[in-house]
Amino acid sequence: MDFGFPAMLVLLLLAADRDFLLLTLSVCILHECGHGLAMCLTGAGLREIRLTAAGLQLRTGTSVLSKGKLLCIYLSGPLTNLVFAAIFCKLSTEIALLHLALGLFNLLPFRVLDGGAALETLQNPEPIRLWLCAGIWVVMLFALVLHSSRNPLLYLMLLYLAVSEWMHKKLPTVP
Repeated sequence: MDFGFPAMLVLLLLAADRDFLLLTLSVCILHECGHGLAMCLTGAGLREIRLTAAGLQLRTGTSVLSKGKLLCIYLSGPLTNLVFAAIFCKLSTEIALLHLALGLFNLLPFRVLDGGAALETLQNPEPIRLWLCAGIWVVMLFALVLHSSRNPLLYLMLLYLAVSEWMHKKLPTVP
């Protein structure tokens, strides 16, 4: 566990309803269980579970995996959420929407999300991915401002996505 995890948990407890927070954490745990199951089924194994400010991170027990196995692992978390969204559709709209939101959010092409990791596995053209991320980021910011969102955590999440993309951008080498 790094320092950011308890700090983020305290921020969330201050900003969100406790029941909603517990429900959201359970949705996140199911998402990570999807990744963990895929790691076991693909033979990658589960070596480490890290608790960070950005959430839970699972690490495989091996460093060499085929593209197919990596894609399966990266996409299994969002797929788990989408399956649970369908299951809860008739039972609980709130739980279904949380699963749907987390599943779709994690499919975005940002490097720190499952969608970005999957695109990196496919060796997509970097400029296209960066322009796509920039466009999605602007749309998300516009939506927050348009709806007069006063939730600072949503703005922090957007800042985190922008900074993490910028920090991973490959700088040109000097000849």
